[in-house]
Amino acid sequence: MSNAEISEQPPIYRGLVKERGDVLVEAREVAEQAERQARQALDWSDIRFSRQQREEQAFSPFG
Repeated sequence: MSNAEISEQPPIYRGLVKERGDVLVEAREVAEQAERQARQALDWSDIRFSRQQREEQAFSPFG
């Protein structure tokens, strides 16, 4: 199935979208939101940066 075939919506699909809403678009938006939340939850760069700062600022008797 090509992209052209996917983008052309059959009349029954248009009717369902009018009646029930575009479930595919809604599902895509929810999936993108979940992906953003997961990316933020798994982003540990702030923690690594804080640890690096603490290590740099820590007292060292050797110099």
